[in-house]
Amino acid sequence: MEKPLIITLLYTANIRGDIHMLPRLYTFMQTLKPTERQGTLIVDLGNLCADDVWHCAVTHGRSTLIVLDAMGYHAVNVADSLESDHREKVADIVTMGLVDEENTWQYHIPPVIDETIQATLNPKDTSCRIQICLSPAESTYIDGNTLYLADIPAAHIGIVQVDIHDSPIITHQEQHKLPPQTPPNPTIVASVEFVESEARYFQKKQTGEI
Repeated sequence: MEKPLIITLLYTANIRGDIHMLPRLYTFMQTLKPTERQGTLIVDLGNLCADDVWHCAVTHGRSTLIVLDAMGYHAVNVADSLESDHREKVADIVTMGLVDEENTWQYHIPPVIDETIQATLNPKDTSCRIQICLSPAESTYIDGNTLYLADIPAAHIGIVQVDIHDSPIITHQEQHKLPPQTPPNPTIVASVEFVESEARYFQKKQTGEI
């Protein structure tokens, strides 16, 4: 398979543990994905969980990640939401890239693997065709071979298309707010219910109820 020459990103940020919003967000995301599958990436810029959200606290930041993996995300910024000693546990059960200060994600959407496309928090690799910085920026722009993405509120989806034939160039960008009447996707609803069930089990173990 040829390596992608056009990259389309769908991205989110600031979910803060609101996993009940995610089944509706997934439904909306499917309507925004381009018809061509190759080259479409789904990423998150971080702030995934919050200490005051019960399932985030009980699972040490794992809960939201499990649902995002079920939604087909490719790479997420976990630097501020996943404690380092829990990273390995999560990495064993998800397929998406867990990006932090020490770990990057290389493009892998079967059957295509392209090490010249990376998601990172430290864009220093000048040999890449494009580096996607998963730290939120004030605006969406390209500097050298690095794409920076504007921070967006929860329940929003950003779309950015980049031509990487030569030097990367942004060809399109927009943001969409989740419509209030969007129906939830049943599969992602089931994923949320599973995550909450597991979190309640952990909570009972921690309190000595079981």
